[in-house]
Amino acid sequence: MLRYLSVGLATTAMLLLVIAATADAAQVTVTQVESNADGTTTYHFSLRVGQTETMGPATSDELPADFVTIYNFYGLVDGSVKTPDGWQFTSEATGRTPAAGGYPLVFPMDIPGTPNITWTATAPVKPGTEITGFTAVTRVSTMTDGVYSALVTQRSGPIQGAPGSPGTAVMVSKQAQIGMIETPSFLAELKK
Repeated sequence: MLRYLSVGLATTAMLLLVIAATADAAQVTVTQVESNADGTTTYHFSLRVGQTETMGPATSDELPADFVTIYNFYGLVDGSVKTPDGWQFTSEATGRTPAAGGYPLVFPMDIPGTPNITWTATAPVKPGTEITGFTAVTRVSTMTDGVYSALVTQRSGPIQGAPGSPGTAVMVSKQAQIGMIETPSFLAELKK
């Protein structure tokens, strides 16, 4: 579904992997691939939130809702996307990308006119949580590589030497992440 992009994007993919290589980043993974009788393919995804991150709905203009976008999901079958409780689905020709002041914080390869899948948190997600139940169906039958971005909330402990009571201040900030969608090798072999 997304692999034919990878040939021309080797340099971009390496950059994306370097950016996403942080040990505590949100990670999207393909957990199952099903070939359907009508020739379509169903992809099942999971999202693992890092140990210092949370995801949740908007709490103010300064802290917008957290989300994850899968870019360039060619052949998306209308009405096929499934969403777990606590999440909302949208699909846009231009994918929702983490931004600040109207400027993108990451630069995914987003091909105009192709569907992008965005799941937005509508309920709090705790650090270290893995969420399953994200699925989408495509008319494309070949396995491909995918790119995602995410906006997460990062909470860090108090800053030593900062004014106020020690151990009480927690810093909350929005973090943009980008990476390649992981597909376990045994699933990739099934689709060849």
